[in-house]
Amino acid sequence: MPHHQHKKRSTPEHDIRSEVTSIIAHQLKSPLAGIKSSLEVILSGQLGALTKNQQEYLHIALDEVDRMVSLVKDLLDAARIDQKELKLNIQPTDLVKLIKDTIDNVATFARATNASISFMPEGEIPLVSVDATKIQQAVNNIIDNAMRYEQGRGEIIIRLKKVGQKIIFSCQDNGIGISKEEQKKIFSKFYRGRKAIELLPTGSGLGLFITKAIIEQSGGKIWFESNLGDGSTFYFFLPVQLKKQK
Repeated sequence: MPHHQHKKRSTPEHDIRSEVTSIIAHQLKSPLAGIKSSLEVILSGQLGALTKNQQEYLHIALDEVDRMVSLVKDLLDAARIDQKELKLNIQPTDLVKLIKDTIDNVATFARATNASISFMPEGEIPLVSVDATKIQQAVNNIIDNAMRYEQGRGEIIIRLKKVGQKIIFSCQDNGIGISKEEQKKIFSKFYRGRKAIELLPTGSGLGLFITKAIIEQSGGKIWFESNLGDGSTFYFFLPVQLKKQK
């Protein structure tokens, strides 16, 4: 049975925490950008030749900085969602191209995790009026989860089709799956399932929270089907007609 999450009402305490999170994340952006820039200059060899060991450790440091930059971005997005300040730049968007580009962007990580990704658009897919950057972020979050928890056990299959006035996206994997008791929490901010934590201790638990907000603010709906140990399929639909931003 497809699972949806009920909406929760914001509280003053929740709003304060969200504002503090936003302030801290903003304060981290500049120093992280400076660290990243400095590491890239050193790795370029502009300051002198590097040994293989030095390059290796600098690449590790750069990877960790990139991870922190991504976390800060997610924290800022989550704060904007909590404060109802997530803005969308609506424009006609080719979802087929967007998904192909997203798959190309994650190709290196897919190879590293032995994940095989197939994309199967069905028929003619019309342009949709959405924020292309935000929808790509949502698609990337779903595919990223499928790769991280698929662990080389099979193929990730992505489908796209038009049904009536809706475009339906699905991403199927045969990874670790989600237990029934945890399914109601999966779109909650910071939530991660027990199996997910065991397999991958690091992770913010923000990806699906942000993805849900993006899809719903775009006039769509997200849901999933899953069984523990038997994989998951995440779906969302977007309306073909323009979703006007208020």
